[in-house]
Amino acid sequence: MVETKGPLSGSTDGGVQPSEAATSTQRDVHSVLIQRAVLFAAALFLVAVLIGSPVFHLADQLGAGRFASLIGLMAGFVAACLCVRPFIRLILQKSLDQLADLRDVAVKISDGDFDAHADEAAPGEFGELARALNNLSHQLSRHMYMLIVERNRLKNILNGLSEGIVAVGFDGQVTHINPAIENMFEQRKISLGLPDARMKYIPEKFVWEEFDSVIQSGETMTRNFTIRDMTIRMTITPIVDEIGSIAGAVGLFSDITQSERLERTRREYVSNVSHELRTPLTAVRALIEPLKEGMVTAEADRQRYYDIILREVMRLSRLINDQLELSRLQSGGVAIRKQRMTLSDLIVDVCDRYHAIAEDQNLSLHIETDLTNCPTVFSNPDRAEQMLIILLDNAIKYTEEGGVGVRVTWDEEMVYITVHDTGIGIAAEDVPYVFDRFYKVDKAHSGKGSGLGLSIAKELLNRMNEAIWVDSIKGEGSAFTFTLHREPREGEEEE
Repeated sequence: MVETKGPLSGSTDGGVQPSEAATSTQRDVHSVLIQRAVLFAAALFLVAVLIGSPVFHLADQLGAGRFASLIGLMAGFVAACLCVRPFIRLILQKSLDQLADLRDVAVKISDGDFDAHADEAAPGEFGELARALNNLSHQLSRHMYMLIVERNRLKNILNGLSEGIVAVGFDGQVTHINPAIENMFEQRKISLGLPDARMKYIPEKFVWEEFDSVIQSGETMTRNFTIRDMTIRMTITPIVDEIGSIAGAVGLFSDITQSERLERTRREYVSNVSHELRTPLTAVRALIEPLKEGMVTAEADRQRYYDIILREVMRLSRLINDQLELSRLQSGGVAIRKQRMTLSDLIVDVCDRYHAIAEDQNLSLHIETDLTNCPTVFSNPDRAEQMLIILLDNAIKYTEEGGVGVRVTWDEEMVYITVHDTGIGIAAEDVPYVFDRFYKVDKAHSGKGSGLGLSIAKELLNRMNEAIWVDSIKGEGSAFTFTLHREPREGEEEE
C-alpha cells in the first residue's frame, strides 16, 4: 500500500492532530457544555424541590391524593423555570457568544478571508473547534497560494511558447489564448458584424469549424494552412474530463514557414545538383560515343571534342570540390592560418584576371578606390582571394548590362571590401536566405551555378571571425560587403 503524503494528510504547527481530536471526544467529563448542562439541571431540580415540597406536604395533610401532588409538582417545575431563567441565561450566554464568534470566523473563511482567526483560548470544545478552524484556514491559505503559484507558472510557460495556444470550453467558446496567437493572426478589436465572435482572435472560419468538429467527434485533428505568407500547422486535441466526457479542446498553432522553406530548398538542391551533374555527364557521353565509333575523322574536330570534354569534366570537378569544401568548412575540418598581408596587390591581380571575362560579356569592371594608402590586413591570402573571386564571379554571371565595381574602405579596426553590380538584384524576401546552402534567388538562372559559392564565402568568413552582408534592390543590382581585420584579434597569433 502506497502512503499518500500531501498538504491535507498532515498537520501544521498550531493545528489539531487527528489523534487529539479523537481523544477529546471521549473526554465527556471535561466538556464545558456537559458541565453547564449538569449545573443547569441540578439548579432546576433544586428549585423544583424547594417549591414543590410545601405543595406535597399540604396535599398530604388535606388528603388531596396523587392528582393534587402532580399538579403541585408541575406548578413547582414551572415556577422553577421562571425563577432560574436569568440564571440559565447567565450560564449559557458565554457559550452562545463563543459559538457566534466561531460561526462568524467560519463564514469569513468560506468567503475567502483566510486571515480570520478564532479564539483558541476558549475552554473545552470551543477552543478545540477554534484551533480546528484556524488550522483549516491555514491549510486553505497554503493550498490557494500553491495553486496561484502553479497557475502563474503555467501561464508564464504558455505565454513564453513560440507556438500559439488556443483553449476552448465544451461550448466552443475561447477560454485562453497566448500572445503567440496575436503575433500569428491579425487580431480584430471588435466582434460586431462577425459571423462568429471567436473570429476576432483567429479570422479564419474553417479554424473554428475544426474546433467544433473535434469537440463533437473527440478525435485529434492536424492540418496545414497558409495565411499572410506563413505556413501554419494546426493540431487540435480534445480535452477529456475525469468521467470521460469532452470538456473542450486545445489547439496548437506552429509556424512551420522556415522548416517548409528548408524542405523546399533541400528538394531544390537535390534537383539542382542532379541537373548540374547530369549536364556535364550527358555532354561528355555525347562526345565520347562518336569518337569511340570513329565517326570523327578530322583531327581539328577531334581536338575540339577533346576541349569540350575537358571543360565539362573540369566543371564537374568544380561542383564536386565545392560540395566537399562546404562540408569540410561546416564540419570544422579546415584550418585557416592568418598573416599580415597587402590587400592592394591581391585586389588588382584578381580584377585583372576577371577584366577580360567582363569584356567578353560587354560589361565594365573597375576598381573605384585608390589603393595606394590601403592598410595591411591580418587574414589568409588564399581565402581572401577566394572571397573576392566568388563575389566577382557571381556579379558577372548575374549582370546582363552595366558593370561591376570593387570599392575598398577602412577604419581604425578593419577594412571593408564591397563588390557591387547593376544586375538582376535580390528581392527583399530572399535577402535573408542568399547565404543558405544551395539557395538560388533566380530560378531562371539555375544553370549558372550550383548555389554553393555564397555559402562557402559565409562559412569561410565565419571561420576567420569576419562578416559578410548584402544590400540589394530587385532589378537594380546588389552590393556584397565583407570585412578583414587590420590587427590580430584576441586569441589570434601571427603566422
